[in-house]
Amino acid sequence: MSTDSGSPNPVGKPEGTALSISRRVLFRRAAMTGTGAAMVLAGAVSPAQAKMTQEEAGYQQMPKGDQSCSNCSLFNPPSSCSLVDGSINPQGWCRYHQNKS
Repeated sequence: MSTDSGSPNPVGKPEGTALSISRRVLFRRAAMTGTGAAMVLAGAVSPAQAKMTQEEAGYQQMPKGDQSCSNCSLFNPPSSCSLVDGSINPQGWCRYHQNKS
């Protein structure tokens, strides 16, 4: 393959014409851009996330029915939560309770 100015470039268009991008490349770039934006909006990029106060979460020291912090996926034994600030009672409850899978 020669390197003169009339030879095709890697995309298949003669040099000096508009660059053609395949649909596959376009969709990949759009997906990567969308994923990056979603991560920023969701806060996944920032490792230091502020926790909400116990009052904001509606936290209480007693369970609500069969729901308690000890069976919540957000609870970190022995006494913390990934969402709520402060010391958390394993027998407590808040409105963001999520059963462990």
